[in-house]
Amino acid sequence: MGQVIDLLSWAALLGGGFFYVVGAIGLNRMPDIFTRMHAVSVSETLGVGLMIFGMLLQAGFTLVAVKLIIIVLVMWTTGAVATHALARAALHDGEKPLLADATGALVATDPVSLFPELGVRLATPLKSEIVEEEPVESGAPEDAETLAEAGYGAEEEDANPDAERPDSADKEGQ
Repeated sequence: MGQVIDLLSWAALLGGGFFYVVGAIGLNRMPDIFTRMHAVSVSETLGVGLMIFGMLLQAGFTLVAVKLIIIVLVMWTTGAVATHALARAALHDGEKPLLADATGALVATDPVSLFPELGVRLATPLKSEIVEEEPVESGAPEDAETLAEAGYGAEEEDANPDAERPDSADKEGQ
């Protein structure tokens, strides 16, 4: 039984490694950002899944298996969110996906012409692009003079009334 688990584990690990290599090749060979993201996200999903499955077979039912399951869930969640955010930012910046025309040549295509509802979303600024001014509280000191009048930055003589002042030692010696 141990040999069967070892064989399955090695097959899963090699399969995961294969998908990572294919994703790396796709990252270098694909023509635009959208196809590159697709190649990497598919390889990440299958690569991580198979590699974790291979490690789970080796770990058995232990605390290590629980940690591996948590790792795969985090990887799958963050990978999907990051890919979506990157695609949305690329579309918002005006990147046009390359699609094949009738002759089979790759042509930059306006996604809004294919999906009109996308135009409404792209016209809305991203939250990271919205600059919000901080509200100024009424009565809050705004400049150095107002701060000094309010007692901020004043002399620190009253901080510790029992402390000896440096100038008083000079007067005692005279």
